[in-house]
Amino acid sequence: MSREAEMRDLREAAERQGIEVFGEGNLNARLLLVGEAPGKVEVERGRPFQGPAGRVLDALLDRLAIPRDDLYVTNVVKTRPFVEAHPNRVNRAPRAGEIQAFTWILRREIAIVQPRVIVCLGAVAASTLIHKNFAMKDEHGRWYPGPQGSSILATYHPSYLLRLRGSNYEAARDECVADLSRAWVMAQSTSRQSVAG
Repeated sequence: MSREAEMRDLREAAERQGIEVFGEGNLNARLLLVGEAPGKVEVERGRPFQGPAGRVLDALLDRLAIPRDDLYVTNVVKTRPFVEAHPNRVNRAPRAGEIQAFTWILRREIAIVQPRVIVCLGAVAASTLIHKNFAMKDEHGRWYPGPQGSSILATYHPSYLLRLRGSNYEAARDECVADLSRAWVMAQSTSRQSVAG
């Protein structure tokens, strides 16, 4: 079965589970990006990383001349987590049960795409794919063995950068750029490289 057919079948199964936003991109991508969950704009457009955090991500990729069309982009959680009691439906962090409910879809996306490198954007993705209670400040940019023989690292989520100002923003942005650059270089290498844990 082709990757396209496998992904189509997975999407249909995921839609029966009630997802709002499925992953998208190059099914032969060497680099796969995993975020946390869709926000309001992503749900409206039915695509990952389309709102303010998506614009930050696009700017980071542009800065490194990484074509988004060469990537596969997805989220751990496939529906928008929001504060139900809030009149504006403000985003919130996904709950453990929401993460658990959608992890099978994420793992299947990874198995179909078979990327050389995975970048976890934020602690939710890192805690799901690398190890529980991932400490972003101390552990970002480190290589770990990933699923399907991939190499995996984590960096700051673009929405985190949106909350920073001045030198704090510049420092985190530069670290994020460095992490993404390392991932892109590793993804473009001619062979899979094993990574120490």
